[in-house]
Amino acid sequence: MKKTFKNIETILNKSLNGIETFIQSHPKVNFLFGALFEATDGLIRSTKDTAKNPPYIRRGMDAKQYMGGILTALFFGWVVPAIYFYGFMCVVPKLIVSFVVGVFIIDVIWVILAREERINEGGFVTCLFIPAFLPPQAPLWLIGVGAGISILFRNILGGVGHNLVNPALFGRLLLTICFPTMVVSGWQEPSTGIPTIKSLMYGVDAVTHATPLMAFKETGKTASFLSLMFGANTGSLGETCRIALIITGIWLCVKRIANWRIPVAYLGSVFVLSAIFSLMVGKTAAPPIFQLLSGGLIFAAFFMATDPITTTYSQAGKWIFGIGCGLITVVIRNFTSIPEGIMYAILLMNLLSVPIQTIILKIKYRT
Repeated sequence: MKKTFKNIETILNKSLNGIETFIQSHPKVNFLFGALFEATDGLIRSTKDTAKNPPYIRRGMDAKQYMGGILTALFFGWVVPAIYFYGFMCVVPKLIVSFVVGVFIIDVIWVILAREERINEGGFVTCLFIPAFLPPQAPLWLIGVGAGISILFRNILGGVGHNLVNPALFGRLLLTICFPTMVVSGWQEPSTGIPTIKSLMYGVDAVTHATPLMAFKETGKTASFLSLMFGANTGSLGETCRIALIITGIWLCVKRIANWRIPVAYLGSVFVLSAIFSLMVGKTAAPPIFQLLSGGLIFAAFFMATDPITTTYSQAGKWIFGIGCGLITVVIRNFTSIPEGIMYAILLMNLLSVPIQTIILKIKYRT
């Protein structure tokens, strides 16, 4: 067994070294895909870069490996399940449009004007989020507009590592403001039977007009918890199969790519607060388990709220950030006409993260 793994490692190293040589020997390929390859390579193999002078890092996770981990988790967390439930032709064209407009047009133009060495792999991460936020039947041009806005907004604020709020969520917010009808319609029914070649390619033709959260607002009825967990209900592409999101989200926390305190605080506060509101106002408030498993809450808790740039960097601040997201989400869901409050909750807490961190530092050091 050990010899088999050794042979696989040798073949893998040889293949990756060959790809690296090819990329580095072709300037145009290196400009477009160099950073993306380094992120993927850093996730598979330990980084080749080591500190020459102190202070030394305490673990082998660098920015490239961080981005590679996010890309991998997104791919298995929402892309693969979405293809299974909605079909290859529903998902892949949206990804292509998002990458072409966001990365290969907007980001490339920006990098050329800024005279940077090459595009950053962060653009691929941002553009991978855009289709996940929207309904399965969202038109391709809407995906392109969202990707372009998100990348442009990210670059205007200084690029990766300088964002005041999450750029992908900001793009989603502008789409909601400018094209509200398209953002909240086009909820295609997922394919839940035995998969066929046709369903894997095109999904099913049925289109519904309501998600589980919308249906609860209208009728007061909740969907089956099991169907919500395994993707048998309508929703955006990224929130379909919550069991896949939970698995990949836990993997991110175990790898320390995501800080576990934020999803625990976010999901825990939603559960507790929704239970309190259910006791106070009765059936007009959605029950706790339904709150956890409906909408994009699982996706947001593990993938959006944990963005290290737009949240606080202290551990106490992360608890406050997660609880704040949970409070705003539950209030919007239960006491407004808006069925989903996650986007507004995270963006608002992004804006509050700096004041929160400042207050924590003043309390801690008595300044």
